[in-house]
Amino acid sequence: MQLNETEMKKILDQGMITRSIIESETAMKKCQMYNEMAKDPAVKGFFKEQAKGLEDVVGYFNKGMSDLQ
Repeated sequence: MQLNETEMKKILDQGMITRSIIESETAMKKCQMYNEMAKDPAVKGFFKEQAKGLEDVVGYFNKGMSDLQ
C-alpha cells in the first residue's frame, strides 16, 4: 500500500495529536489528584486552575482531531 504525501501527513498529524491528548489528559488528572490532596487553599486553587487549563487544551486537541477527519 502506497500513501501519497497528504495521506502520510494526515496520519502523522493524527498520531501527534493523539499523543498530545493522552499527555494532556494525564497531566490534568494529576492536577486534579494534587488538588484533592492539597491542604493549603492557595495550592488547591493553583492545581484547580491548572486542571481547568489542561481541560481546555484537551478540548482544543479534540477539535483539531475532528478537523483532520
